Amino acid sequence: MNERKKQIQFAVETFTSLVRGVDGVIEIALFGSAAFEKANPQDFDLMVFIEDTACIPRISKSIRKTTHIFHAHDVFTFDKRGIHFDKNRKYLGSICQRSNCPTSSVECSVKDCGKIKYLKQIDGFMFDEKRAFIKKTDCCLVQPQTD
Repeated sequence: MNERKKQIQFAVETFTSLVRGVDGVIEIALFGSAAFEKANPQDFDLMVFIEDTACIPRISKSIRKTTHIFHAHDVFTFDKRGIHFDKNRKYLGSICQRSNCPTSSVECSVKDCGKIKYLKQIDGFMFDEKRAFIKKTDCCLVQPQTD
């Protein structure tokens, strides 16, 4: 394993440990180039499945704590039970990595960006689930459910 992949692995493990036990986080999965055997991934992408949006500030704070390990990452959030459980999941947005949300940044002027604190909307972006799930995903965390 090369140095970049080691950094990505450590960043993902750190993030996962920081959100383990956070109320509302159901599942985390690594996908994209870092999830399969690409020799030199440029970034890593995570899917975080949540029960409610109250946990989003904790997710944002947790991913900010991994930036010093590996800075290039995207965290996509979904509602429902996760990749292995529920096909009715809905893409909510990606996690904002700013310490304050919303700000006066141009990025924050996109419709609905920051409507849910720390949930970023990207102008013109639509999550392509078919492309995301065409390759292997690596489940990093599944929280036990209390019903």
